[in-house]
Amino acid sequence: MELKQKFDIELSSLNQAIDTYEKTLEVGADAKFSEIELDLIKNGKIQKFEYCTELAWKVSKIFLEFQTAEVYISPKMVYKNLFLNKYLSEDLYLNLFKTIEDRNKLSHVYKEEMYNEVYKNLKEHLKAFQKLLIILNK
Repeated sequence: MELKQKFDIELSSLNQAIDTYEKTLEVGADAKFSEIELDLIKNGKIQKFEYCTELAWKVSKIFLEFQTAEVYISPKMVYKNLFLNKYLSEDLYLNLFKTIEDRNKLSHVYKEEMYNEVYKNLKEHLKAFQKLLIILNK
């Protein structure tokens, strides 16, 4: 499959994933649920965040390869090089870097405090993903 075609397909998936992530974050804000239901909703939101984080850096990797013919294998290097190639502002670069750090917190160690810390950042992460989409969709 041609790189541009692969990028278009993955970008479409990312657009859809971020749209559903945004809708997921709206659930439970003003509804009454039991404690177990709230925990399930919270876990679903975290799972959507993890999925969007993975997809966002992988689509960014394809974008960077398509634009610069350079290949990077880690999410932090992908975002750093998007910044160095002037696709990202410093603020967006740091926010996207934070999405990777938060995803890593969830992947490597489970502690309730860390989980809650990441949960509090979900809306800010959504904003970073939406800003990234604007760049990728150009």
